[in-house]
Amino acid sequence: MILSSLRRIWQPLALTLLGFAVRLHNLTYHSLWFDEAMSVHWARSSVPRILEVGFNLAEDRLPPLYYLSLHYWRLAAGDGEVAVRLPSVLLGTLLIPLVYRLTVDLLGGSNGRKVAALAAALTALNPFLVWYSQEARMYAQAVLLGSMGTWFFLQATTTTLNAKRGRGGKRYTPLLYWLGYGLCAVAGLYTHLYTGLLLAAHALYLLLTQRWSRRAWVPFALTLLGVAFLFAPLALATWRASGEAGPGDPLTGFWARAWWLLSAFTVWNAPLSSSLTSIAAGVMVGFALVGVLMPRPPMFMRSDSSQRRPARPMLLVTLLLLTPPATATLMLLRNQVAFFGERYFIVSIPWLLIAVAAGAVNLATRLRVIATSSGHQPFVTRYLLPAACYLLPITFTLIPLPGQWSPAARKEAWRETAGYLAAHARPEDAILIHPDWTRYPLQYYFRGPGQTYATFGSVEDGTDLEGPLTVISGAHPVVWLVESHTELADPEHQANAWFAARYPAVTELFPPGLAVRAYAPGYISNHLPEQATPVNALFEGELKLVGYTIPQTDVRASDDLFHPPSGWAHVTLYWSTGSALTQSYTPFVHLIDDLGQVWGVSLERDNDAFDSFPAPSWQPAQVIRSDLDVNLNPITPPGQYTLVVGVRDATGTQVPQADGTLQVPLTTIEVVR
Repeated sequence: MILSSLRRIWQPLALTLLGFAVRLHNLTYHSLWFDEAMSVHWARSSVPRILEVGFNLAEDRLPPLYYLSLHYWRLAAGDGEVAVRLPSVLLGTLLIPLVYRLTVDLLGGSNGRKVAALAAALTALNPFLVWYSQEARMYAQAVLLGSMGTWFFLQATTTTLNAKRGRGGKRYTPLLYWLGYGLCAVAGLYTHLYTGLLLAAHALYLLLTQRWSRRAWVPFALTLLGVAFLFAPLALATWRASGEAGPGDPLTGFWARAWWLLSAFTVWNAPLSSSLTSIAAGVMVGFALVGVLMPRPPMFMRSDSSQRRPARPMLLVTLLLLTPPATATLMLLRNQVAFFGERYFIVSIPWLLIAVAAGAVNLATRLRVIATSSGHQPFVTRYLLPAACYLLPITFTLIPLPGQWSPAARKEAWRETAGYLAAHARPEDAILIHPDWTRYPLQYYFRGPGQTYATFGSVEDGTDLEGPLTVISGAHPVVWLVESHTELADPEHQANAWFAARYPAVTELFPPGLAVRAYAPGYISNHLPEQATPVNALFEGELKLVGYTIPQTDVRASDDLFHPPSGWAHVTLYWSTGSALTQSYTPFVHLIDDLGQVWGVSLERDNDAFDSFPAPSWQPAQVIRSDLDVNLNPITPPGQYTLVVGVRDATGTQVPQADGTLQVPLTTIEVVR
């Protein structure tokens, strides 16, 4: 008995542990992005506030159950990155044994267990499911509730019909299953509205397999009435929110949407070539088609005939896979953003993977039958091809999996941006987050100096930029403009253009999902800042270098985050003159080794201080700030290098110092790996 039980549980247990390990792997590789920061924001709110937002669907378009769950979770576990993502890890892991059990109950028999093992393995390793099992959002919870509701639906219908035929089981057992089904349906709807699309698949399945069965339809209808009653408080807000974006066209882009979902479900964010993406998706679709269309061999029948399996199980799998996107296509008639994100359709993925697994096992079984019936049983047909049927889906699931933790797949890099600002911003600086509703992820991470502002929700032609931005610029020597999602709130980039037209640039960097630019409203002063290192370098023509600051003296030669592929060293120079200057100048900074070889060159920008305020306009005793980013050669060997400053005149000729030397050494820079 014990050995028999162990044989039954070792596969789902091993696959569950595998999936748990994969979901824990690199859990903090990605920064929390905007949506995850919103989860933390709502979870930090009071329960009445969460319920108010969740039932209105105005400030946030998602129901409240996940936020409530995370609210109570964080009271015990905190709201660090690992803590807020761990519930999704656990829920995503629980999906693995559930898929195994669902598949066994659907198909039965020894081959049914093979399908279940392969489907569970694909669930454990699927890039899309792994991605959303590592995200502090409701999608892992939604797909688990949707799949669990389907399991209860299967048990409820099967036990109800078995009771009709006088087969074993307690009389109240079907009632408990129907109750579980209803609770999962309600919890799913209050987690994510698209889990409700599975209810339509269940109804279609009963219509096609139990059209005249009152014993199946009556409890199903009563359960749905209970679900509708409990969902009623959210129903009106759902209807209102669904019409705000206006209608779309269901036919326009139909095949593009289908490919969009298919590639997401198979390779997701992996940086694969288009040909390899097509092959991976094609292989999975091919196996899925075999699974749902090819008649199943007799080996798929249950060995225990006393247990009745669902009628036409692959029909149910097909409906669960296709009904959500098909229903969303019809929803386009009312809501043009019904296909807002691939993640909304995560409830369909388990059924795709079950279909793929069924196709692989079905095909492998038929190949063995062919080999057996042929008599001579060749090795290729008997062993090699059936093994390939199992290995191909696993292989094309594993190939894109590591790419989910690659630079090309990075989420919005708020953590890294906050770290950069903490290292480079000063207490007197301003940090303007634009648009204002993207402030939550930066506020989650940022613990550095500077005063933060969140001023504009959106910028349109009539928006008053002048007043607020003038006030901010007048109070701070440097303004850091942190932008994200401006394609929605400021598509013409008017806020950035306002600063660029008035002040010289300090620096710019472009981490994934963001753009960070700094401008220097206080680039003209009458003294050298306290943090600057004094220098006394006089160039011909009375141009003086009087100081510099270098916030970071150890840099990497390469960079895959802020400005790939090169690392940068930022330098702030301070200039002055003892008399009126008669021509324009352009400073530069080089990174050189002991032999004088150049390994880094400062970038030239059109709106630096020497362009915004040409040298002939300077007044004696003014101190002019100019900022340069030194772009390193990505193959610069580790070691110590020297930063040197030089100046060119308007003709491009290098200007010597009064002592005849051309460059001023500043400090030593350590290039690290």
